[in-house]
Amino acid sequence: MDGKIVIIAEKRREKLHPVTLECIEAAKGISGTGEIIVLVFGDEEEEELAENLLYHDADRIIFMKNSRLSRLEPESLLPLIQQTAEAEQPSLLMFGQTDLGKTLAAALSEKINLPLVSNIVEIEKANTLLVTRQILSGNVLEKVQTNSPCILSLKQKAWKANTRLQEKKGKLETIHPTVKEPSFSLVRLEKKHTGKEELANAKVIAAAGRGVQNEKGYRLVQELAKTLKGTVGVSRGAVEIGVCDAANQIGQTGETVAPKMYIACGISGAIQHLVGVTAAEMIIAINNDAEAPIFQNADYGLIGDVFEVLPLLKKELDLL
Repeated sequence: MDGKIVIIAEKRREKLHPVTLECIEAAKGISGTGEIIVLVFGDEEEEELAENLLYHDADRIIFMKNSRLSRLEPESLLPLIQQTAEAEQPSLLMFGQTDLGKTLAAALSEKINLPLVSNIVEIEKANTLLVTRQILSGNVLEKVQTNSPCILSLKQKAWKANTRLQEKKGKLETIHPTVKEPSFSLVRLEKKHTGKEELANAKVIAAAGRGVQNEKGYRLVQELAKTLKGTVGVSRGAVEIGVCDAANQIGQTGETVAPKMYIACGISGAIQHLVGVTAAEMIIAINNDAEAPIFQNADYGLIGDVFEVLPLLKKELDLL
């Protein structure tokens, strides 16, 4: 592909969202001789973030600098993305499959009348663009052939993050756009620790499902995670029985994770949960139901009751 690719950058808790680097890595694989452009929004606080992107595989960083853009409100961002699309005439506009990315991609598709393909897990470069996307709660992979220009929304963790270069590659352009006051203004932000950031970047995750049964079972999973210096995750089943809240839920309606090791404790393996862990390097399943679907997707499986298995496992790990 020889046309331009424009990536819309995001931040999470004042840092660059990992999905932005994943988009750069995806673009790198298909760009050919085309230019990779990353669009960054913010104020003085985001200037360093924009400069750091120069050490990645992007040819140009466009920094839209205005104090009203630091909150990343869709109403303010959409006209600027549209202006950039009209000025650059890219072959692809690329977003991460986040809450913000999904909102902007859908709205932009309607605004500039371009097709949108979402939830993408693979892109193949050929005479035409061939992308693979997850549909039906991740139960089916659909291959879609589309001509450019178009808009793509990439599933988080489907690509590895683009690695930092030793030297700067691209160039930085700073633009000071005029931004109208939005119809709805942010009044206050209250920071709540949910653990989602730790979950998204965790190397080891011990996850609790409906099979933990009660708070005692959930504590066993917490203790295992602590022993392994990992993070606790949960399935929707664990949330529904009331042993925890949904802050660390993994799956279709929760987080998508990519740890080196994922230990599913009492999780049956419904497809809605599995779509959130497909990028894990190793899945270990502990379940007393030998027919549980999780075993079909696990690298290692142990048939047994979590109340018996987890204390024994922790005891052995403590000896190491």
